[in-house]
Amino acid sequence: MMSTRNNNARTVIIACILILIMTTSGCHDAIEIDEMVYVVAMGLDRGVEGNIRMSMLLAVPIAVGVGPEPGEVDKATTMITVEAPTIFGGMNIANSMLSKQLNFSHAKLVVISSDIAQRGIERYMNTFNRFREFRPNTFLGISKGPAEDFLKTSKPILEANPAKYYELLMESWEITGFSVDSYVKDSYADMRSIDSEAVAALLDVNRLEDSSEFKKILGEPINDQKTMEGDYTAESVPAIFDSKSMNMGAAVFKGDKMAGELNGRETVFYLMVTGKLQDAYFTVPDPQQGTIGEDNEAKFVSLRLNLARKPVIQVEMKENIPHITVHILLEGIILTSEGEKDYSTGEGLKQLEDFSAEYIRKDILSFMEKTRDEFNSDICGVGKKMKQKFLNWDDWEQFHWAEKYQNSIFDIVTKVSIRRTGMKIKQIPMSDAK
Repeated sequence: MMSTRNNNARTVIIACILILIMTTSGCHDAIEIDEMVYVVAMGLDRGVEGNIRMSMLLAVPIAVGVGPEPGEVDKATTMITVEAPTIFGGMNIANSMLSKQLNFSHAKLVVISSDIAQRGIERYMNTFNRFREFRPNTFLGISKGPAEDFLKTSKPILEANPAKYYELLMESWEITGFSVDSYVKDSYADMRSIDSEAVAALLDVNRLEDSSEFKKILGEPINDQKTMEGDYTAESVPAIFDSKSMNMGAAVFKGDKMAGELNGRETVFYLMVTGKLQDAYFTVPDPQQGTIGEDNEAKFVSLRLNLARKPVIQVEMKENIPHITVHILLEGIILTSEGEKDYSTGEGLKQLEDFSAEYIRKDILSFMEKTRDEFNSDICGVGKKMKQKFLNWDDWEQFHWAEKYQNSIFDIVTKVSIRRTGMKIKQIPMSDAK
């Protein structure tokens, strides 16, 4: 009797093990790595009769290089462009031409042309967020010209790995402040939110062929104000380089539609207000000199700025009008002082701090008014502060913050504290030294 029970128990155990083995060993849908081709970046343009034109930059593993030897950078990628009603339709067409299956799990960048962005990109953002191969931290960029041209002219001159090139290009805002941290997941969330609006990195192709063309961009001083670094967008950067792809400025959205753009310097102010500024070289006129002289030779002071602490945003409703106060505290390091006055200590240091604070305050105020008047888009997320005053969601929805924002009144309070003066503790003018 005992032997029979043991045999039955052994039979049940063996049957369970066999079932587990059979259910965990299935590989019918597995794909080998060497049977896939990885998309590094993808561009979307408006096609014929409402179609979508897809440009996909594909990694060529053999050219990228295996082991210690670097690959051939010029042959590290190849591009395929197709046209279809949907993104997945385009993927089907591409797969019918390629010997390997497309895979987007390592895609670093999605570039959408401004032509599409101005009409609305919600349906494409839905695709990126539904399809499991698109990672949430994929970078999103808006190209002023065709996205196809942007990908064609991108050359990873200093990088053997094309994926690393796009990653570093899109993260350049951390050291310049001229662009934004633009990810698919964040942009989609802001587009659907009623307390903030989305921004995305502004990309384009630099079409300058020679440095003699810089004058077209920089021009002549207007109202004694010289064109400063960052006072332009991606297509008009005064630079000559083998790679023509540029990341400068930000695309501003109202809902899922592009409402306008910020130049590089305005993007610095956006980062200040939102508390995202990390480091930026920032130029202000020499406080002693003021305007540009007859010789057109202005003197400047270069600072390295960062946020001393997160900005404080306060919102009060007065007669149904939002009164928004933004407190920004910056820390700076003096990198260059072209004038003869010493701003390192004492009265000179105080003068530079006060002048820089007021100079930046005026520019931030102008930027905030632009979001209100030109874009009517709360890209700085001021509505998040207003939402905290409501106890339930229905009351907040019925408040209609987007309509209120277009009547906002701004008050900007800035303070700049110069903590260090570089490698010099005192500046002695050459005329005095002689």
